[in-house]
Amino acid sequence: MNVELRHLRVVVLVAEAGSVGRAARWLKVSQPSLTAQLKRIEAAFGGELFERSRTGVTPTALGRYAVDRARAILVDVDHLSATVSAMTAVESSAVRLGGFPTAPMSGIASRLRDHGEIEQVSIEVEWSTSVLLQQLESGRLDFALLREFPGFELRLPSGVEFCTVVESESAYVVMAADHPLAMASRHRGEIELSALSGEEWIGEPPDDSGFHVLFRAACEQAGFQPKVEHHSVDTSVLMGFVTSGQGVALISPTSYRMLSSDVTTRTLVGDPIHRKLMLAWSMESPRAQMARDVLQMATLAYDEAFAEHARRDQVQRMHVA
Repeated sequence: MNVELRHLRVVVLVAEAGSVGRAARWLKVSQPSLTAQLKRIEAAFGGELFERSRTGVTPTALGRYAVDRARAILVDVDHLSATVSAMTAVESSAVRLGGFPTAPMSGIASRLRDHGEIEQVSIEVEWSTSVLLQQLESGRLDFALLREFPGFELRLPSGVEFCTVVESESAYVVMAADHPLAMASRHRGEIELSALSGEEWIGEPPDDSGFHVLFRAACEQAGFQPKVEHHSVDTSVLMGFVTSGQGVALISPTSYRMLSSDVTTRTLVGDPIHRKLMLAWSMESPRAQMARDVLQMATLAYDEAFAEHARRDQVQRMHVA
């Protein structure tokens, strides 16, 4: 059997899940089926990738290497696919919109599709701010929703303009709904960062936004070094760790769509980690004259997403009470 991309995704998912059973539930397949597939994948690699135990699976030395390389390959492939899609969306009636993964992209896209002059919307989701800026500069994108953290102000290329969508968006801690800290803070709705010093964190992969530097600096200011045990580019995998009580994570308030009733969110006292949201566009884009309209769409999409988060949070508090 030749190793394919889908096999690499299985290997990474099993490693991030920590057990074949949990990975099978995330994939919505039976555990015996996934076990059999994993054995075939291991045979193709020429050795065991995971050590099995009653508590789950742990990557072997070969497995650690395979998982690391698979993650890197999948990120490159996903980026290649997204970039090619953006480059081929050249119809004059199309709007090419880019943004980071947790941006309210669907809300903006739906409003663009309702615009009388727009027949097609092409979406580019990208972790790297510099890549989004390069795509604006090169004409591969018309608009991009960007994030800017304090001390990591963006340097916009020549010919790229921007407007602020949200001046300051706070980070939220998400944890299992039955987490002791969630129960203790349910009435206040906020939590001290120092109270999380003993927690394991699940995070996004390091990027060029400055978030990871600020997060570690905020934790050190609170008196501890964060234990970032897991990284995932897949938000459903991240939420799987949180739901199962294996750790906590930081998310934006507009990420409510990936939350379930099994988790809850809290703000951080003092708002130590926040960011600005900006809409940027190329002045060379044939859609540049739509910038004011797209800015309004982005603002409405953000307000809608934030309101849904607030509504969900209020319902959950009433249920707990």
